[in-house]
Amino acid sequence: MYSTIDKYDAQTICLKLLNTPVAPDIYSHFINVGTNHMLDILEEHYFKEGALASGISCFKYVQGYYGSGKTQFIHSLAARAWNNNIVTAIVNVGIDCPFNSPLSIYKAVVSSFLPPPEIGKEPNQTKGIEVLVSHWLKDRLRKQGISDGQQVPPAVKDPIAKIFTDMVLGSRDSQALYGIQAIGKSFLDLECGGSYSVTDRELVAWVRGDNIRSKALKTTFGLSEPANDANALNRLKTIINFLRDKLGYRGFFIAFDEGTRTASFRRGSIKQKQAIENMLTMINENSVGEFAGVMFLYAATPDFRNDVISKYPALNDRIGSAAFSPGRPMVPFIDLDTLDTDKIVIEIGKKLLEVFGKARDIKWDSTIQKKNISLILNAEKEIFGIGSEIRRAFVYHFCIFLNNQGNMQHEIDSDEAIKLVQNNSLPIEE
Repeated sequence: MYSTIDKYDAQTICLKLLNTPVAPDIYSHFINVGTNHMLDILEEHYFKEGALASGISCFKYVQGYYGSGKTQFIHSLAARAWNNNIVTAIVNVGIDCPFNSPLSIYKAVVSSFLPPPEIGKEPNQTKGIEVLVSHWLKDRLRKQGISDGQQVPPAVKDPIAKIFTDMVLGSRDSQALYGIQAIGKSFLDLECGGSYSVTDRELVAWVRGDNIRSKALKTTFGLSEPANDANALNRLKTIINFLRDKLGYRGFFIAFDEGTRTASFRRGSIKQKQAIENMLTMINENSVGEFAGVMFLYAATPDFRNDVISKYPALNDRIGSAAFSPGRPMVPFIDLDTLDTDKIVIEIGKKLLEVFGKARDIKWDSTIQKKNISLILNAEKEIFGIGSEIRRAFVYHFCIFLNNQGNMQHEIDSDEAIKLVQNNSLPIEE
C-alpha cells in the first residue's frame, strides 16, 4: 500500500534530512534499517493475524539512547499499521502533552488520530477524531456508489444515520458517546449538502477536549461537561470502542515518544508519580480489555527507566527485563541499544544512497561510495566517540556529502572526511 518510494518521496526525504537529521515522519520507513526484523514480528503478530482486530490489546516499551532510532521505529511501525488498516496516533510527550495529565493525554491522542491511507496514496497530513469520522463516511458512501458532490438518497443516508442515533449500552462516558455520535450526524449532513456551522466547530473542539461550554452544545447535542483529568481516560475508551464497534476500524496503534525529555518532572515529584500512575493505568486496563484492540507504545531513553521506572516496582515488573525477540513477540520491552552501531550506520548509508539516487536521478558507483561511507563513519567515531549518538551525526553529514557530490562523485580521503564532519555542525533539535 505505502511501501514503494517514488521520486517525490525521495526528494521530500532529502530536504527533510538536510534540514534536520531526525526521522522524517511518515517517510521514515523508506530509510529504516536494523529493526525490520522486529517490525516484521510485531506486524505479523498484532496487525496481520488480527490480534488487535479481535480486541486483544498490548503495551510496548521501547528503550534506546539518543540517536538509537526510537522515533524512526515508531513511524516505521505506523507504516506497517496503515498497511493493515490500523489507525495510528503518534504523540510527542512534552509541553503539549505532559504525561502526568490524563486530559493532556486524551487531547493529544484524539487530535493525532490518522486513518490508514488509500491504496497507492500517502497518509493524510490532517489528523484528528473528525478526520476518522469523515474518512469512514466518505468510504461508506463510495462503497454505495456515491462520489463527492453527488446527491445522497434517503435509502443510503438513513442506514448510516442510524449508526449515529442508535442507543449504545455500556459506554464508559455518555457525554463522549453523545459527542462522537453528534460529529457523525453533523459530518453526514455535510456530505449530503449541508454547511459547516459555528456549532459544528464547537462540537469538534469539545470532542477534542477543549474547555468549551456553550448553550448551543447543550441544547443541540446534550453536551455540558468538557473533558477533564477525572473523565479523560474513560472518554478515550468510549471513543475508541465506538470507532471499533460501530465504524469498524480494526485496531489502534497509539505511541508516546518521549524523545530527549526524560527530565520532564522532578524526581519523586507529585507530577512524576501521576505520570507513572497514568502509564500503569494504560498497561493494567489494556491487559483486561478496557482499551480493546489498542497497541500502546511508550519510547524513552535508559535514563527514564534507571532513574524513574526502577523506583516504581509495579511498573518495572510489568515492563520486565527480558527483551523482545522472535520467540517472545508478546514481551513489552524492546531494546534498541542492542543493535550493532557500525553495521547499522553502514546500512543507513546504503539507504541514503538509494534515496538521493532516486531524488537526483544519479547512479552511484557502489565501490567508491562504500569507501566514502566507511571514511565518514570513522570520522564520526573519531570526533563523537562510539555509540548510537553518531547515527544522527552520520545521517546529517552524509546527506550534505551526497548533496555536494551529485554527478561529480569521487572517493575522498580521511582528511576530507574529518573536515566534512568538523565544518558542518549539527542543527540544534528543538
